[in-house]
Amino acid sequence: MKDPRQPSSRRLGRAAIVIVVIVLAMFVLVFVGRNVWHGEELHEDQATGNNMATEHTGPNFNQKP
Repeated sequence: MKDPRQPSSRRLGRAAIVIVVIVLAMFVLVFVGRNVWHGEELHEDQATGNNMATEHTGPNFNQKP
């Protein structure tokens, strides 16, 4: 006889699916949010004339004016 305190395998499977869906939803939300933020930053930089979209390195603060 099975212990009544132990959840069934079907219930454990559903719980695992719910956890995976929640983790994937969080991943998607962070990814989409990061892309939206980056798009806004890029748009602001282009509007001010500070377009650094083609630069792949950070700013160089050691340059003399």
